[in-house]
Amino acid sequence: MKINRYQTLQLGFAALVLSAAYVFAAEEAPKDPKIALNKEISDATNFYNTQQNDPKTAIPNWVVSESKGVIILTRVSGALIVGGTSGTGIGMNKAANGKFSAPAFYTLGGASIGLQVGGGTTRTIAFLMSDKALNTLTDSKFVWSGNVRAVAGDQSATDTTADNKADVILYQQSSGLDVGAAVAGTQVAIDNDGNHQFYDSSTITPAEIFAGKATTPDSVKPLQGVLNKQIN
Repeated sequence: MKINRYQTLQLGFAALVLSAAYVFAAEEAPKDPKIALNKEISDATNFYNTQQNDPKTAIPNWVVSESKGVIILTRVSGALIVGGTSGTGIGMNKAANGKFSAPAFYTLGGASIGLQVGGGTTRTIAFLMSDKALNTLTDSKFVWSGNVRAVAGDQSATDTTADNKADVILYQQSSGLDVGAAVAGTQVAIDNDGNHQFYDSSTITPAEIFAGKATTPDSVKPLQGVLNKQIN
């Protein structure tokens, strides 16, 4: 697509506005990073509860019971000519007692080439059904792709049909979308700074968090509770 000078000026002006907005947001960000991290957990909990309170979107108990872990992704998308995604994630595994562990934090990135229309925030819940999928939570950087087979889950609390060959079962807040395609190409990396700040440790890793070597803050317990309630 050929872009004329007027369109170039428009894009340049838009980029300046976005840059200014970013700087302003950064200045207004909470001084205590834990506030933002706790809000991320609270938002994820509220989203999950919203899913479960609607019979049309409720996630079946068998998915939660048979999963080895879960990651809740919050992706922000939108751009001008080059579409991109960024965002955050909260990952949890099943501890030795079969219950969900404290969470580790992740960052998201990725890009798609082509004209993008608008943008927005999308939350995706990914239940990790295999050891291969679970290992992504301790991988320093991984990309959602064909290496891990992901399928869109049936959003019905009474559904009992399992795709037991899937590595990941995905649920997304936006209905009617190809969920697998929506996350394909998304790069997920461990947010070491977030983990260190949240758990007051300069060295803690996701593997140590999942092994129970970190004290679980009270803000995490509602999310653990709603997930553990679905385990048979």
